[in-house]
Amino acid sequence: MKEIKNEKLSSILFIEISEILSEEIRYIKKNFLVTLIKVKITSNINLIKAYVNIYPSIDEEIICYIRSKSLFYRKLLSKRLRYRIKKIPKLDFYIIDNNY
Repeated sequence: MKEIKNEKLSSILFIEISEILSEEIRYIKKNFLVTLIKVKITSNINLIKAYVNIYPSIDEEIICYIRSKSLFYRKLLSKRLRYRIKKIPKLDFYIIDNNY
């Protein structure tokens, strides 16, 4: 039962995080694309692991920007999902290399 709950929760969070990233990233002046690949939630529901890919290449400035705004993104998630989820877990971003 807990696995089904985590799958449903991760699919809801995937949609919301991808929308937040697409809205927020467009304010940076560089030409790049951030794609949300996968969202995983730890078994105790304390951490959201969001795996992103950056095109055309990984830039350290973009990575720092996304990670520094994770608290802000969590606050946006809590506003968007306030009637569906009681407590939003901590949000952490992991960068997937383009050359897998």
